[in-house]
Amino acid sequence: MARKRVSQGPALPGKLADCLQQDLSQAELFLVEGDSAGGSAKQARNKDFQAILPLRGKILNSWEIDSSQVLASQEIHDISVAIGIDPGSDDLSGLRYGKLCILADADSDGAHIATLLCALFLKHFKPLVQAGHVFVAMPPLYRIDAGKIVHYALDDEEKEKIVAELTQTTRSKINVQRFKGLGEMNPIQLRETTMDPNTRRLVQLTLEDEEATMAMMDMMLAKKRAADRKTWLETKGNLAEV
Repeated sequence: MARKRVSQGPALPGKLADCLQQDLSQAELFLVEGDSAGGSAKQARNKDFQAILPLRGKILNSWEIDSSQVLASQEIHDISVAIGIDPGSDDLSGLRYGKLCILADADSDGAHIATLLCALFLKHFKPLVQAGHVFVAMPPLYRIDAGKIVHYALDDEEKEKIVAELTQTTRSKINVQRFKGLGEMNPIQLRETTMDPNTRRLVQLTLEDEEATMAMMDMMLAKKRAADRKTWLETKGNLAEV
């Protein structure tokens, strides 16, 4: 299926670095946290099929905002125009990319931003999620070097496992680097770990149990649920791995 060309309506966002691919199923859009990381992603991408849209700052919590009002946010407006779909619409005929990939830092702040973007798609672009178009990219939090061997780890648990294995298999000094953000990775590292289809890790956003998913998101994001969040943190917060 061919991608839709923008011939009428709002112009594409100026900060969008579009791709050349005209086959919808092959085209990907990365929604990247921060202008700095967006610049690295533009260098790391394969411009034939990967487009980049940098997002400035923390995106609006749109969970309790009506779809008819959500475009007042410039960042959400840019996302909507770039993907070719209006908030609250069931019509996906204007979709411009087969994969929409959320790319935020691997730390807790990045997880918060990724959660807000997931909430945006679940609340205002649910048909895209149901059709399997939305993904979350998994950038590494650590780089582990042992001689000429290089490994990347998503989190502390994976880091400890890799270090333990290297301790048993190599005599080289093991060096662990923690990335403070996507901007700390050079374009080659970003390509290898997060953008190259052969080596990256993507998690598809799904709605297997829609009622439970929407209830959990409401508890986490709705302003009127502050008391419920406090109770949940008091009873379940000790289960979090931080």
